[in-house]
Amino acid sequence: MNYKNIDHILTHCGSLKKSESLVILCDKTTKDLGESFRGQAIKITPQAELIEMPLADKHGQEPPGNVRERMLKANLVISLCKYSLAHSKARMDAASQGARFLSMPFYSWELLNDPSVAFDFKSQAPVVNKVADAFTKGSKLNVTTRKGTDIVMDIKGRKGNYCPGFVSQAGELGSPPDIEANISPLETNSNGVLVIDGSITCSEIGLLKETVKLTIKDGSIQKIESENNDYVETLNQIFEKPGSKHRILAECGVGLNPLAKLSGVMLTDEGALGAVHFGFGSNYTVGGKNEIDFHLDFVVTKATLKIDDEFILKDGELVI
Repeated sequence: MNYKNIDHILTHCGSLKKSESLVILCDKTTKDLGESFRGQAIKITPQAELIEMPLADKHGQEPPGNVRERMLKANLVISLCKYSLAHSKARMDAASQGARFLSMPFYSWELLNDPSVAFDFKSQAPVVNKVADAFTKGSKLNVTTRKGTDIVMDIKGRKGNYCPGFVSQAGELGSPPDIEANISPLETNSNGVLVIDGSITCSEIGLLKETVKLTIKDGSIQKIESENNDYVETLNQIFEKPGSKHRILAECGVGLNPLAKLSGVMLTDEGALGAVHFGFGSNYTVGGKNEIDFHLDFVVTKATLKIDDEFILKDGELVI
C-alpha cells in the first residue's frame, strides 16, 4: 500500500490541516482505498469521515441528499467514487460553502502507485495559469491533428479554468494526477471534425485500438464513425439520439502533467502533457450552460492547438 502517495494527496494536493474537517466519499468498488485514505487522514485531523455511497451509473450523477449535506459542512471533500462528482450540483453547492474538492474517479491501487500522482503539482501551477489566461482572453479556439482533427470553437466571453491538480483555496476543484487548463466553448458554435486516437474515458472503451471520428455541427455530435463497429454502437447508446444534450461539446482541455501517460484512465489521460481532451455533456459547473448529469471525455494526441493567433501546442509540444 502506497501510504506515501496517500499522504501526498492529503497534504500537498488537498492542503488538509489538523483543524479542518474531511469527508471521503467511496462506493463498493473503492471502499478499501477509502479506508486507507481515512486511516492516514486521522493522523492529520480527527475530523475525517468516510462515507460509502451507492454505486452511480455515470459521471455527474447527483449523490444522495444526506451525502450532499455532509459535503456542505466539510472543509475538504475527496471523492474516490468510480464515477466523477465534479460536474454535479452537489459539488458546486459545496464549493459555494467553501469546500475544497478533490475529484478522483476510477482510482485504484495501480493508479495510486503511478509516478504522475507523486508529482510536485505546485511547480506546474504558473504554466497552468498561463494557459487558462490565454483561454480567457481568446475568441476562437482551433485544434488540428495530422490524423484529421480540425475543429473551430467559439470561446468569446468564456473563462478559462485553472486546474493545477491541487486545491488550497475555498471552493477549488482538483483531480490529481490530472493537471490541465480548459474552457467551455459556446454550446452552439463549435464546428468541424474530431478524429479521436487516444482514449475515450469510459469503462466500456478506454484506450483506443481504432480511431473514432466525430462530426460536430453547431456544437453537437451529428455522426459517429469508426472501423470498430462496437465503438460506434456503444457511443450511440451512450449519447442517445441526435439533438440530445449528451452530444453537446462542453469542454476543451489541455493536459499539463509531464509524468502522466495515456492509460485509458480518465485522470492520467486528461492530464497527459500535450494531449487535448474534448468533453461532451455537462459544463454548467465549469462556465457553460448545459445542465445535465452526464459528462464524457475524448482524448486526442499530438495535437496543435491555437487560440486566435497564439499557438499553445504544436504537434503535442507545449510552446506557450
